Amino acid sequence: MEISSSSNIVTITGNIKALSHYETIKREIDTIIENSSSVKIKILESISITSSTIGYLCKLVDKGVNIELHVKNDGLIHLLDDLNLISLLNIKKV
Repeated sequence: MEISSSSNIVTITGNIKALSHYETIKREIDTIIENSSSVKIKILESISITSSTIGYLCKLVDKGVNIELHVKNDGLIHLLDDLNLISLLNIKKV
């Protein structure tokens, strides 16, 4: 997994599958939300997402952070839909 950020946009390539990936994503987003109340996350290749990452994103929404999740993989979108997260995380198809 590779991650980069610019302004309040985080771009993730590769599969999100390990605890270390969650920690990297959390660190990157924490840096952004120090100065912004919104973050756009682009997941360009991953077919899955760890439960710890989902929990972290939901926690941010509860704290008032505006999350917009742009997902390319149809399977991942269906998974997030099955978990009823489409509206909570403002999920959009890329």
